[in-house]
Amino acid sequence: MLALDFASPDRLWLLAGAAGLAVAYVVMQARRRRDAAKFADPALLPFLVSGKAPWWRHAVAAVFAVGLVLATVAAAQPTVPGTAERQQATIIVAIDTSDSMKATDVSPSRLAAAVSEAKSFIEGLPSTFSVGIVSADATPKVVVAPSTDHQAVEVALDRLATSPGTALGEAIFTALNALPAGSTPTTAAQGSGAGSSAANPAKAPAARIVLLSDGKSTTGRPDGEAIAAAKAAQVPVSTIAIGTAHASVQSAGQTVDVPVDASALQAIAKGTDGKFFQAASADQLRAVYADINSEVTVVATDKGVAEWFAAAALLLLLVASVTSMLRTGRVVWT
Repeated sequence: MLALDFASPDRLWLLAGAAGLAVAYVVMQARRRRDAAKFADPALLPFLVSGKAPWWRHAVAAVFAVGLVLATVAAAQPTVPGTAERQQATIIVAIDTSDSMKATDVSPSRLAAAVSEAKSFIEGLPSTFSVGIVSADATPKVVVAPSTDHQAVEVALDRLATSPGTALGEAIFTALNALPAGSTPTTAAQGSGAGSSAANPAKAPAARIVLLSDGKSTTGRPDGEAIAAAKAAQVPVSTIAIGTAHASVQSAGQTVDVPVDASALQAIAKGTDGKFFQAASADQLRAVYADINSEVTVVATDKGVAEWFAAAALLLLLVASVTSMLRTGRVVWT
């Protein structure tokens, strides 16, 4: 069932006017019969006043009343749930560049697959979206600041290289600090008030962090602190666990097992109101990015449908008026 809401519900009090007209119509019908009985010869009364008004007169009056009700509803600006294309947003893609990302359980390697699909993800974003890249090794850094130059961002992805250590918490802090002023709901509300974004959700500030990794932090500030910071900034962090349970890499001449560990990534997504995804192959990673793309680019909004009710009201009022004129030569139903 379609949920109907109103932008100006106070105007629904005008329905009292329609109810008043309905009462007046009933009173007028009763008065007509009474007046006829008062002044007519009793013998002629059955010929002057029937027991009830012609059926079409009541029908036309009912159509007119419904038209008034619909017009009043239209004045209250009814809305239904809908969606709109988001016009602006800032997306920070944080990619784990620790040594474990060299594992080849995801072809051609975890890092190479992450970079390839990140490029496809960025290509699918609207040109008005700003995109930034953060590396998530032991010392996370901004590889490229958020920019609408998506081609430059994709070129920067090719510069990513692995190094020891993983600091997911630090990567989130780095991503939050890279967001431009006013690109999050909290900073925008402080700067210009919350009313403007509420009026047009498609133009509301939006920021998302997409964190892709195969494990948990081995250094840096605790993930919990980063989760709290992202939550306070109202920036969801969607996380992607890439890899399988059976993988290894060569490090210092030794073979080191690097199974994917999704626990930390699940906690980050849950704690920041983001989404968690598991990707064990390039195809799954591609599907994950498509899911994130659709979530970021479309925003829930209320769709105004006042014109529907206004059009229906106009049609009914026209039908009532034309019918009355054809029957009586005037627009009167009493």
